[in-house]
Amino acid sequence: VEMWCNTSWSCWATCLMVEKSTLYYIISSYQRITGIPALAKALSEHPDPYGPLVPLLSQSNDPESPIPLLTSTVLTSMIAGAPAFSKKEAAAIPRLFTYLSTLTLVTDGGLQDIAVLEYSALLRSKKSRHIFWEQRRETVGPLVSILKAAAGVSNGDSASTLWSGAASMRSGIEGTIGGGVGLQLLYHVLLVHWQLSFEGADIGEGLDEYVHWFIALRLS
Repeated sequence: VEMWCNTSWSCWATCLMVEKSTLYYIISSYQRITGIPALAKALSEHPDPYGPLVPLLSQSNDPESPIPLLTSTVLTSMIAGAPAFSKKEAAAIPRLFTYLSTLTLVTDGGLQDIAVLEYSALLRSKKSRHIFWEQRRETVGPLVSILKAAAGVSNGDSASTLWSGAASMRSGIEGTIGGGVGLQLLYHVLLVHWQLSFEGADIGEGLDEYVHWFIALRLS
């Protein structure tokens, strides 16, 4: 592990100049990180473990582009596997949250679910949850929209639409509810809300809208 960290990881800056090599190294890194639990810890001790990867998140505006998508998965595994949330993690995670937020805005439920699952993996520390909340316009906002869609209310509608009975979260195609929101995606969105609730003493009032639509889901 130490040898790999001190050689292969230090060569990233050179290898990332070639797209095919980039894709290969991202996949290879992910396999190593997930296959060797001690690797994420060892990488966290590198002076700049995330520096070569973070710029790749903005390589393409296409949400299905494989390099940013795979990079976000590698970064999530590294940050979530770090033994402590240090300044290095705090410097990298805002851009990762920003990238993941773009996936929550697409209509592809699969990409949305990937983003929300990675959110959940990253929200294991108090500091990461506070950073997530500081970026709530781009992180929490789309998740509230997903809850509203699941409750059968569009973004342009108010809560009165729900209480009037005009909205419904009845099941659509198998595995989905109102607005075509997948049950798995809804579960993961609610999991993120639960994780944020641990900071209720600091951000409790700000979670009101989240709670409102959660109650709406239960009543609809």
